[in-house]
Amino acid sequence: MVRIAVYGTLRRGKPLHGYLHGARFLGEEWIEGYELYFDGLPYAVKGAGRLKVEVYEVDGEVFEDINTLEVGAGYTPVEVETGFGRAILWEVSSPRGFRVESGDFDDV
Repeated sequence: MVRIAVYGTLRRGKPLHGYLHGARFLGEEWIEGYELYFDGLPYAVKGAGRLKVEVYEVDGEVFEDINTLEVGAGYTPVEVETGFGRAILWEVSSPRGFRVESGDFDDV
């Protein structure tokens, strides 16, 4: 099993949540050290803010499907610390679009 932290279109109720079929939802929380940007897609960028994430455990096949999707869209997988243990989060290296001050994709 692989632990992942999602903050945008993979969250519950969002368009790509179906990729998480069979995933085990561990919970949601805020992680420090990231800012959320949006320009049609959400982007996590290292910074001084905080980011709302949902943390899941997924099997290897689901992880590979999501990783292929994210890397193909220009995101880089990194490990972050969550209250549920270390998890993979996909970030970009520079801001795109406008900053979502709250750090919560629901506020876009």
